[in-house]
Amino acid sequence: MLVALLLTAACSAEGESGSAPNGTEQQAAGPAVGAGSSTRVLPGDIATLQVVQLTGGGEILADSQKYTLYRNEKDSTNPPKSSCNDECVLVWPPLLAPGSQFDLKGVDKSLVGTMKRDDGTLQVTVAGRPLYRYVDDEQAGDLNGNGVDSQWFAVTPVGEKVRP
Repeated sequence: MLVALLLTAACSAEGESGSAPNGTEQQAAGPAVGAGSSTRVLPGDIATLQVVQLTGGGEILADSQKYTLYRNEKDSTNPPKSSCNDECVLVWPPLLAPGSQFDLKGVDKSLVGTMKRDDGTLQVTVAGRPLYRYVDDEQAGDLNGNGVDSQWFAVTPVGEKVRP
């Protein structure tokens, strides 16, 4: 019994190291863990952010599959905090970075970070704004969520909203 308690405590302590305190932002750590590091990074731990050109001009942020990323006007930025923490995530899934690692394509790494969500996961931020996908975007490049409820907007590479 004592051994089980010690193992549980060790696993809990290990899982908490390296994450930002609740409500604080961590800066991007880079695309991969450097040589000599004992930390193992799995492909799902690396969040991809890339710049995509809009057909009519302008640029937006997209994920690894070139799906549009959105911001919510109700979220706070200082400190970063998501207001989408209940059934909202079923329509607006957050872009997560479990390993706080990033693959950035055309995005200024000084603008990219993470924030701890209410459920303990790490959500990607740009310019302090939490990022999300929209479930009704059926293919890469769709902008179906832009302007929804006058609070959800596609996001530019510097964190600004894209006007519908």
